[in-house]
This record gives sequence, C-alpha cells and structure tokens, in this order.
Amino acid sequence: MTTKRTMIKHYRTYSAADSYIVGFTYEKNLYFVQVAEIMPRFLQVEQASRNQGENLRLRIKKNLKSQLMRKNPICLGSADLLNAEKYNKGEIFEKLVTEYFGQVWEKDTVPFWVQGDIEISGKQVQIKLDSATLMNTKQIAKLKQA
Repeated sequence: MTTKRTMIKHYRTYSAADSYIVGFTYEKNLYFVQVAEIMPRFLQVEQASRNQGENLRLRIKKNLKSQLMRKNPICLGSADLLNAEKYNKGEIFEKLVTEYFGQVWEKDTVPFWVQGDIEISGKQVQIKLDSATLMNTKQIAKLKQA
C-alpha cells in the first residue's frame, strides 16, 4: 500500500497547477474556495477501480466543510446544480466554476501534469469537487518512467 504522504508528494511533484479550486456542498448549497495547495487532511488513499492501483482522492468530511465555510467560500447556488446536465458532477462543477470566471468551458481530457483545468490571471488552476480522484498509482508509475 502506498502511503498518503508519498501519494501527495508525487501529486505535488507532477501537478502543473499553480493553485486549486476545491468544491463542496454544505447545507444544500454548492461552494468553492481557492487554495495554494490541497491540505492533506482533505485527502485519502483508496483502492482504485479497474486495476489502477490506489487513488489519491479528495474527501472533505463534515467538520472540515464547516472550517471551509469560515474562509468565505463563493456560493454557486443550490447543490442541485450538480444534477442539472448530462455530465458527471465533477464536470458540471468544472463548467460552473469556469463560467463563474467568465470563460467558456469545454469538456477536456488534458492530464493534470500538462496544465490546469482553467487559467486565471496567467496561472494554472486545477478544479476539484469533493470525492474527486486526483491521481492513481498507475499514473505515478508512468510519470516516473517518462
């Protein structure tokens, strides 16, 4: 089993992002905060599906959500927005955030080590919704060989 510390170290080494937008629901609303790094307390290592090894996953527990509420998060509206379209919740969240910043969203498959999901003021920003996978051990192995 890969340790959480090791997974975080690899993610931070390979991530092309300068900062992160972290999304979460709280009391039936959808919020986000922008952070320089995703804090380890928000991350878990879990078994990945389809023989991908293990995932580093964003898991924001209820007590941590209440801490984030003290950081003046931006409310995008009702949490029901995440159920509104044909895309998965993470893609819908990425679209909402991109449009919040006045940009046009397009579904993409650009890896996290190439660029962020959005550029804000010339900086690469990765957008992640609670329960998102950041990377897996199979990706780490490929990146180490590159």
